[in-house]
Amino acid sequence: MQTVVIRFSSLGDIVLCGFVTGQLEPVTFVTSPRYRELAQVLPGVTKVICPPEDPLPKKASKIIDLHANPRSNWTAAKIKGPVKTVKRYDFLRRMRVAFKWQKKPPLVVQRYAAAADVDVDLRPWLHTEGEKEQLVLCPFAQHATKCWPAENYVSLARQWDGRVLLLGGITERKQLRKMVDQIGTKASYIAEQGFVKTLAALGNGKIAVGGDTGLMHLCAVSGMPVVMLFGPTTSTDGFWCHQGVVVEQQMFCRPCARHGGPRCPIGDHLCLRSITVSAVQKAIGEML
Repeated sequence: MQTVVIRFSSLGDIVLCGFVTGQLEPVTFVTSPRYRELAQVLPGVTKVICPPEDPLPKKASKIIDLHANPRSNWTAAKIKGPVKTVKRYDFLRRMRVAFKWQKKPPLVVQRYAAAADVDVDLRPWLHTEGEKEQLVLCPFAQHATKCWPAENYVSLARQWDGRVLLLGGITERKQLRKMVDQIGTKASYIAEQGFVKTLAALGNGKIAVGGDTGLMHLCAVSGMPVVMLFGPTTSTDGFWCHQGVVVEQQMFCRPCARHGGPRCPIGDHLCLRSITVSAVQKAIGEML
């Protein structure tokens, strides 16, 4: 029997699952339909199930719930087998936001490894092939407060000596098209519903720049050097576990959210707006 791993969303969390699934092979991975293509390339995953499109297995040698919400709890209960659930550290994470507690939760990958009873393996797990000459930009995020100003990405891209690729989702197609027009003919973009084109393009990336988003985590696990810009979240709240450079401002109001939000709570968004293009260029230079 296979091990069943459950994680329905979101993109970054599923990407980070790849640091533990390879040690649990063979794995049946249960996720949302929108992440099917990504789950299929996770190490050790031999089958992907997306309820309600696919039926759940009747039993498993063990069930590892890496989501720990009511839906995943219910899903695990429908499968016969021993269940282990990830510890979310919700109280600590909320106190970090509300009262700026200095105590920090373990890395997400450490929480996943503890639930799966395996060691943490932080080696890049996504094999890619390509010329590795493009600057890859991930300018958008599910939460608006995680986005560095679009004009800064355009300025950064214009100063890059070579091809530039912008990555995003299908809903960001119009914004990406506008940025590509502003950068010029050396730029292109991918804005797709799934991940087929994105996964194929990662091999051409020389370095990636973007906020605390799932696409940046995907770039990192492909072995691409990354420069990640943190704003409402911080690099010490659990999701940053990659080899790369972090650019962030030390401000009294950070972190202001566990995941980000639609607007800055105090209205200035200085955590990201005050990060200059030259500071990011310096970080790129350090990586290269």
